[in-house]
Amino acid sequence: MVVDYTVDGDSFRAGKPRLLSDQRHQTRGPNRTFDVHPDGERFVLAPAAPATDGTKLDRVVFQFNFFDELRRIAPR
Repeated sequence: MVVDYTVDGDSFRAGKPRLLSDQRHQTRGPNRTFDVHPDGERFVLAPAAPATDGTKLDRVVFQFNFFDELRRIAPR
């Protein structure tokens, strides 16, 4: 999910959440499966291979404070 937001002084206002993509992306535990463009405006996710073995896809991972986490795992 993705959401637009605005900041006005000390006020944070989040818009209505919407689906970022209907495609699944790869996950590999603690390893990064994404990269952020140097302009900080875009990023890329590696697509997942389709599940062909009947695997149940019932897990959701929320990443809060995305850029703080990015700085933690990939300091300059």
